[in-house]
This record gives sequence, structure tokens and C-alpha cells, in this order.
Amino acid sequence: MAGNKKIYFYIASNLALLIPVPGRFAYALVLLVLFNVQMISVTLLFHAIHRLRIGNLQNSILALTIIALGIFYKQILTIFCPIIAFTLGFCIFLPTLASVIIEFFFLSYEHGLKSHLINNMKTALFMTIFALFFFLIRDIFGYGTFTLPAWKKLLVFHLPYNPNTTGASVFLATVPGGLCLVSILLMAYIFIMNKLRIFSHAPSAGEEENT
Repeated sequence: MAGNKKIYFYIASNLALLIPVPGRFAYALVLLVLFNVQMISVTLLFHAIHRLRIGNLQNSILALTIIALGIFYKQILTIFCPIIAFTLGFCIFLPTLASVIIEFFFLSYEHGLKSHLINNMKTALFMTIFALFFFLIRDIFGYGTFTLPAWKKLLVFHLPYNPNTTGASVFLATVPGGLCLVSILLMAYIFIMNKLRIFSHAPSAGEEENT
């Protein structure tokens, strides 16, 4: 599958991570830490299973490991910031779904662990940046705040802007608003990538003079 098509698949597979979660930047930070940890763990686990030649147990080992990571992470989160753990609820297990989908569709052993891990973390980095930007827009324009996780509480910085004055801004905090925002960001990404592709294939001034 081509690189650009992979990007679209990654975003589509992570709609479960982007849409149901309340549009707060703090919640995104918490979930994306787990997402990246699971991406690293799942990649290492796949190669360990492959080298130990226990592929028949792959699905069971994978499921138990990522579920255990999610449960362990939620317990730590409950101690660190109970309000975030309570608000997210079962959403804390959404990064598990995203990381497993990516691994099952694009698993490759032939290039080795190092290459596979680098490629997967590049993917995770793209998804992390995209999701953080997505939640930042929803937090600022949908709620008029900027939030961060903190010890035993949620830090809320109120911005000098009231989203209730415009219905369009409040709409971004809703599920339909989140879907619309994903569509807009995707269209912007496609537009920019097409322009960069055209620019990269355009002949330089020196080449035009030589012709």
C-alpha cells in the first residue's frame, strides 16, 4: 500500500480514538502516551514471537499484553489524576484498538526489527501530531480553554474568548463537529501534499535553461 494511502487508513482507523473522547487537550496527551507505548510494545512483541517461533500463540499473547498495558496504565492514571481516569472511562482502551489495527494490517518482518520499529514510530509520530492538533483546536475553540493533566487535578486555563458567543465554535466540541474537523484537516493535508508533489516534480530554472 502506498505511503499516502497508509496515512488515510491510519486516520480512518483512529477515528475511534479521535471522536468519542471529550475534546480536551489533556485527554489527548494521556491517551497518546499510551498509544505510543503500545505501538512500541506491540512491534517488539511481534518480532519476539517471530524469533521464538511461537506464531500459533501470537494472537493470545498480543491480546493479553496490550490489555494488560491498558489496565496497568489506567491504574497509574487513577492514582495520578482520578478525574481524567473517571472521565475517560473505557475510552482509555481505544489506543489499544488503534495500535492493533495498524500492526495487523502493516506487519512486516523482512526488513528487521530496527526498520520496522522506526517505520511504526514514524506512523505513531504522525498520528500523535495530528491528534494533538485536532484536540488543541477543539479545546481552544470549542470550550475556550487549554487543559493539561496534573497531579490529582485537571489544569484548566480559561482563554479570553467565550465560545458561547458563536454557535460555530461550540459545534467543534460536539461529535458531529469533531467529524467535520477531521474532514477539514484531511482535505487540508491532501491539498498541501498535492501542492508539494507538484512543486517537487516541477523542473528547476537551471533545467529549463538547459532545455
